[in-house]
Amino acid sequence: MVSATRGGRITLAICAGLLNGIAFIFHGELALIANVPLLLALRDSQSAMERALLGGLVGFLGGLHIYGILNYGALLFWAFSTYTASQMILYGLLIHIAWRKHGAWIDLLLPALIWTFTEWVRSVGPLAMPASYVGCVADVAWLRPLLALAPLTGGLGVSTIIALSQGALYLVLFERGERRRVGVVGLAVVLLAYAGGAVRHHVQDQALKQPLRVSAVQGGLANAQYAAAEGDPAAMRDVVATYEALTRRAHEAGAGLIIWPETAVRAPVLRAEDLRRRLLPRAEDQATLIAGLIVEDAEGYHRNGAVALGPGGVELDRYYKVRLVPGTEAHFKAGAAFTPLETPVGKIGALICLESVYPSAARAITAAGATLLVVMSNDAGFGRSPITRHMTNRAIVRAVENGRWLVRVGQAGISALIAPTGEVKAALGLFEAAVLTGEVDRITALTPYTRFGDWWMALCGLALLGILAVSGQRGLRRP
Repeated sequence: MVSATRGGRITLAICAGLLNGIAFIFHGELALIANVPLLLALRDSQSAMERALLGGLVGFLGGLHIYGILNYGALLFWAFSTYTASQMILYGLLIHIAWRKHGAWIDLLLPALIWTFTEWVRSVGPLAMPASYVGCVADVAWLRPLLALAPLTGGLGVSTIIALSQGALYLVLFERGERRRVGVVGLAVVLLAYAGGAVRHHVQDQALKQPLRVSAVQGGLANAQYAAAEGDPAAMRDVVATYEALTRRAHEAGAGLIIWPETAVRAPVLRAEDLRRRLLPRAEDQATLIAGLIVEDAEGYHRNGAVALGPGGVELDRYYKVRLVPGTEAHFKAGAAFTPLETPVGKIGALICLESVYPSAARAITAAGATLLVVMSNDAGFGRSPITRHMTNRAIVRAVENGRWLVRVGQAGISALIAPTGEVKAALGLFEAAVLTGEVDRITALTPYTRFGDWWMALCGLALLGILAVSGQRGLRRP
């Protein structure tokens, strides 16, 4: 068996980092093999420090996939890349403790368990910024059967299967004897999960039991147009006119629910009589409007909010964004809880932009009674980079995890109608001023994931803890 030199190991790590970055944005199917070069490099390294650095290099290069965030500042961009590097440093260290020390079966399972743990770590805490394999494959049509695991295990279980495929491929390609045979078994498990998901996806009932006609209003405006509107009344008139025309078109399409994106009109819509008359539902309108607005609460704090408004502009309910973007939204006060909006068409779970990447947010608002999920977003700052598509993929995963129809409304795109199976029924492109209208369903049944949360992580965490504990005991006995 040929071992890679130090230079070869670095090259392998660079290859793994690039594969991860490309998988996260452009070609999600590459996630199935992305860490195979890294495992080969880690096999040929015996140093804890080197293994940690090789993992960190992969994480850092993988983090560069979010280059679209440069529009929000270089500091945020480099901070995110460093953050992803820290998780993969942990990956390398945990591999060093236990890999190739307990037999072929542990060698198969350990990379998947460690990836599951590090991916979960990226989704918890006030500064968490999730990056997940399930988000990579959500829009890959031939891999959609894997999403069938998500209502049971959450998206994390799908990521575990993808990471398992990496470990199994490594064993089949680069090991011999028992390890190779175990790798074949691992690939068979992945194929069984895929086949089971394909059957479930095929037989899943998609008939609408409580249909609701919805319209997503996509202004198609760049952030520069909003910046100009802050000091130029003519530019503000253009923004208002855009949403006035598109919203009226949604009413005319017979929608029962109309949704604006995040901070769609950055003016005092609720206080200015002229704006209320032009933008809010008229007395004769039948639709409920969920408007993304910057609002002032009773205590005088500014909030990034979703406001439900009925015919005649009557305010029905408010939701304030809970997970604010660190730094960028420091001028807003965060909401207290993920609670659905009470409306005549049912309880609507509104998630605002970044909140949709956190599994716990959609789960909490669904468990609180939401029968339909809505993601209101402003992704215009990413420009035409593929980040917005990846953000849309996260919305797909949230829909499948919680067994809900989901309407994603992007200020500049991508707006989409997403079924509980993960299928995108219709969508609008970037920077397209248009109205997306279609029928969705309101569902009350709760998936196992919605009911029980991250039980899959608890199971994987116990298994990983057990392996690390045995490794620690053997390490103490060895001297």
